[in-house]
Amino acid sequence: MRCSTCGTENRSNARCCAGCGQPLPGREPLPVTDACLSTMLTQAIDPLTSPLSGEEEMMEANLPLFANRFAPTYPLPDPWPVGPLEVRDLAPWQRCWACGSVANEANESYCIDCGAALEVRTYPAFLSVRTMPQGPALISRLADPLARAMLPDIVDQYEFDEWQLTVLLDQELQPLNSPLDETTALTIGAALARLLVSLHSAGISLGTFTIDDLGLIGPTQVCLRHANHLRLVSDDERATAFQTDLRVLTDVLERLTAIPRTTQRLDEATIIDAEQATDSLGTILRQIRTGELTDATAVARRLEALRDERTHPVPLLQVAGAYSDVGRVRDHNEDSLFKLTLCLENNGQRQSWGLYIVADGMGGHAAGEVASGLAVRHAAQTIIDSYLQQMLAGPRLYHEADMQSLVRQAVLAANEAIYNEGRAQANDMGSTLTMALVVGDRAVVANVGDSRTYLFRDGKLQRISQDHSLVMRLVELGHLSEDEIYSHPQRNAVLRSLGDRAEPEIDLFQVHLRPGDALLLCSDGQWEMTRDPVMERIITEEADPQEACKALVAAANQAGGEDNIAVILVRLSL
Repeated sequence: MRCSTCGTENRSNARCCAGCGQPLPGREPLPVTDACLSTMLTQAIDPLTSPLSGEEEMMEANLPLFANRFAPTYPLPDPWPVGPLEVRDLAPWQRCWACGSVANEANESYCIDCGAALEVRTYPAFLSVRTMPQGPALISRLADPLARAMLPDIVDQYEFDEWQLTVLLDQELQPLNSPLDETTALTIGAALARLLVSLHSAGISLGTFTIDDLGLIGPTQVCLRHANHLRLVSDDERATAFQTDLRVLTDVLERLTAIPRTTQRLDEATIIDAEQATDSLGTILRQIRTGELTDATAVARRLEALRDERTHPVPLLQVAGAYSDVGRVRDHNEDSLFKLTLCLENNGQRQSWGLYIVADGMGGHAAGEVASGLAVRHAAQTIIDSYLQQMLAGPRLYHEADMQSLVRQAVLAANEAIYNEGRAQANDMGSTLTMALVVGDRAVVANVGDSRTYLFRDGKLQRISQDHSLVMRLVELGHLSEDEIYSHPQRNAVLRSLGDRAEPEIDLFQVHLRPGDALLLCSDGQWEMTRDPVMERIITEEADPQEACKALVAAANQAGGEDNIAVILVRLSL
């Protein structure tokens, strides 16, 4: 078939022109990988006008030629060293670099199957002794295709006297940007542990590698840039070598996540997480270092179980009540709240979500209630548009870092709305905000100001959020006790609020919930009037969350009702 572009006469089985690479009429070119396509589109094409014979060039340069095709790009010392080197493909027509076709002939400049230029290309390679293979030469011994996919792709292997040359594909991998969140680190760690399982079952040690030796194909597919340290180990040294592999993995994961090895001071929020944590990445890595975990299979299972637990929340049922009141002193209500509970049952599977927001406006009449309304509306709209609507379209894995980022965006949207409105109205409107996005048994809590979110567990309230108020700052400095907060003359002075600045500081908390737990969100008009013991009693005695909210508000009014009151109570069960 003659090419209409360059006039080359092509063979009958050609899909593309061997002279210019253009697709031939009525023929469908073979697909190429994304990496190859990117190279074809971005690199200048300089095809061979007269293919090299290979032998002549090697005789002139006095370089070895493997399989009459691959030659080092520089002279090798004598004796030849075992290790990595760079080689040129002097007969690129033998196997197309882009689609793998072997249908090309020596006089063709472009692949007849995909149209890629058959130019001389450079490849990474590894030279080893044929009777003592090491490095990438051992990759072909792995039976697991998932394990092999994490190691460099082998173009081909060739023997030359007592030597073996392994030619590799130079893959384009995305760098890992540390520190990683725990969920991503668990996914990568589990994959690397499974690689160790495959290697160890074949009697191969992975050896040393660092963060820089890792890269990504796609969002989570981790690969090693090289496998130069692979080596066969004897039965006598297996235990030591394999434990060393696990410790190298531990070091890499610690660096990827910036997990500290130092003792940490526990605050109240940390204690809540510590009480409910059954396992953690830090625990697994510590057990590897102390020798409690010595088997790659056990490590892989622990990491996979923890990854699955982090990404598949238990679908606890949420039943919520909400109530707000002006109180007994103020003439209008500047508090606002938002409550949304969703549950999807399909094919015997349940998914549950909840969004709960309390905001306490500031700025006086026609300002405070506007600010708190803007806060709950814009925060809720962000969560609904960016997450809840997508979840209803189909299930997705839970990712803690993504959820925290989403909640932060919601608070920033609320702040932006208040900030812009305040400047448009030329007043100092503002609002506190506390909110909880609940997905199954996971909650992400955000807080700005002195509205609070509590965890109610085993009959006791544990404060999740931290007050951004003058009196709480005095407590932290040791100038006030917790009890003195309630009577201090400046107890209503807040240090952070929405609308005060373009980018507010936002506190975020992750809480792992249990059946029987409850979340309590309220403005300061609730917690200042009733105190924690009274709220604990009411929540314990009143099972219905709506009636409990009414009882909490009534107790606040009975205690004086000095401020507006807003409260949400969410009970969770299987």
